[in-house]
Amino acid sequence: MLSIDPDRPDTPAIARILTALGLLCLLGSVGGMILAFSRLPWVNPIYALSGAAGAILIGAMMIGQAKSIELLALVSARVKSRFAIEAAIKPGAAPAGLPPLPERRPMPVQGERVITIPEEVARRQGVTRRREPI
Repeated sequence: MLSIDPDRPDTPAIARILTALGLLCLLGSVGGMILAFSRLPWVNPIYALSGAAGAILIGAMMIGQAKSIELLALVSARVKSRFAIEAAIKPGAAPAGLPPLPERRPMPVQGERVITIPEEVARRQGVTRRREPI
C-alpha cells in the first residue's frame, strides 16, 4: 500500500508528492512519540503526543488522497481508451491523428431480383404476393 515506484509513468506527480509527505508525517509522528516519552525537561509530553496523533491523521489523509488520485488517473486512462476503441469501431471514423477514411461510393443499383418460393412455404411465413400496378 505504501509503495513509491518512480518508474510508473501513469502515477501523477501530485500523488507521488502526497505519498512522500504522508510518509514524512508518519515518520514525524514516531519522532513526536519518542520525544513525548523521553522525559527531557524542554519537551511538553502533552503537546508532543497530540502532535504525534495529529501527524498520524494528516499522514493517513495524505496517503489516502494520493491513492485516490492514482486510481482516478487509472480510471481516466481506461475511459479514454474505451472511447478511442468505440470511435475506431464506428464506420467511417478514423483514429485520432490519421486522415479521415475516404467515402465509399454507393453500390451500383442492379435490376430487381426475383425470388421464388413455394406457395406453401410463403403462406406459413406470412409472405404475400406483391400486387402489380395496373
